Amino acid sequence: MTDQAAERRTEHAAEQMTDQAAEQMTEHIADRHLLRLLASIMVVLWAAIAIAVATAYRPGGPLDIVVALACFLPVLVADAGFVWPASGLRPQHRTALLWVWIAAVLFAIPILYGVGSTLVAGGPQSLVPSFEEAYAAALALAFMAFFSVVGLVHRRRGERPLERRATLAAAVLSVLLTVVVGLAFVLVAVVNDQSLRQDLPASSRFGPIDPDVEPPFCDEPIALGPNARISLEASSSIDDEDRGVARLIGRRSGQDESWGGSWDGPDGSGRLGYVRVGQRAWLNAASDDPRSAGTNWSETTPDPFALLGYRGLTMDGPPHAVADAPRGAIVAEDLGLIVIEGARARHCRTFIDGNTALDTFLPLRWLLYDGSHRADDAIGRWRGALDWWVFADGELGMASIEVSGSRAETDWDAEGVRVVLRAQLEATDRDRAVDLSAPRSSGAMAGAALESEAP
Repeated sequence: MTDQAAERRTEHAAEQMTDQAAEQMTEHIADRHLLRLLASIMVVLWAAIAIAVATAYRPGGPLDIVVALACFLPVLVADAGFVWPASGLRPQHRTALLWVWIAAVLFAIPILYGVGSTLVAGGPQSLVPSFEEAYAAALALAFMAFFSVVGLVHRRRGERPLERRATLAAAVLSVLLTVVVGLAFVLVAVVNDQSLRQDLPASSRFGPIDPDVEPPFCDEPIALGPNARISLEASSSIDDEDRGVARLIGRRSGQDESWGGSWDGPDGSGRLGYVRVGQRAWLNAASDDPRSAGTNWSETTPDPFALLGYRGLTMDGPPHAVADAPRGAIVAEDLGLIVIEGARARHCRTFIDGNTALDTFLPLRWLLYDGSHRADDAIGRWRGALDWWVFADGELGMASIEVSGSRAETDWDAEGVRVVLRAQLEATDRDRAVDLSAPRSSGAMAGAALESEAP
């Protein structure tokens, strides 16, 4: 009897051990599946960042391809978490590793958004990121690296994941990977940048090309160039479907201006010319050629559109008034230094409402109202952002805006939910003199070609 009881106890113990082993095996498999899923999300996120960076920020140069390839180094680190997922985690360790993954994602998503928004804006190539961007990128890379190497350390050392020594080894390895990947990208980017500086053009239409002159910070005063050739493109869309386009081309010398604009879309089309010389101004509702002659010119007051700014300017003056406004508790966001056609500039951003957008870029009114009417209270609920680029001469040379709101707050005869208005302005050749004169007419202004009063 004693032998039979001992055998039964042995069989029972063996069954319990088998059940425990099965439960542990099931937990290990569940851990691997969960962590592999989280790692795959991380791989996709960093691959998207790499593709966006390689597309939006490639500046050219002999190491251009190497700079793009360096963007994919974090993807290789993230792959380690998918190939070698951790298993056999204690419940508290599983929770801790999940929080590490959440932190890595939360730091990485703003980087993807920032790069993606720059790609959509078009044109500018990154030179030096702001401290905030570099700091966030380093933290995102460090958290991602730690999450990815926990399983690898577990397999190599044969220790349970996130035990004291295993945690220390994973932390050291993740820091080393962060430093190596970061330095690799910075090294090739700096070497490529030095090569680009040797090939800079003799001059740029956007401003000085001296790489040693740093543009003012976003919270410092911004100058308005004495002269400018202006190009302004605007568009409207509803639920991501194009609806209308507008364009304004002109010149400015001091406070004197001359431009022609046109717009076209289902909400209306038209043309408009405007000339200002000194304290006299003229409008032409029949032509977008500011040099056209005829009786279609009618005299008006300077800035009949009541745009922003104290100088009565209608092109680059209103964006300058927004960008140069004194800052209180809410300051402009510094998005770092960029190079545009060889000229160094600082990219800044601030948030605005719909009324400010329509009082800053006149073509947006044409697209929204088919004219130059002022915004109403409903448009004041729209929200957006104004980006601007101040160059090494301290002058505004480029600005863009995007604002959106409800279609129900417009008088458009259309179906849809969200309306988006966009505009981009370029103010070039700001150091070149421009001669402007009043329009010639066969009427009261015949023969009165007033010379520009701008210095």
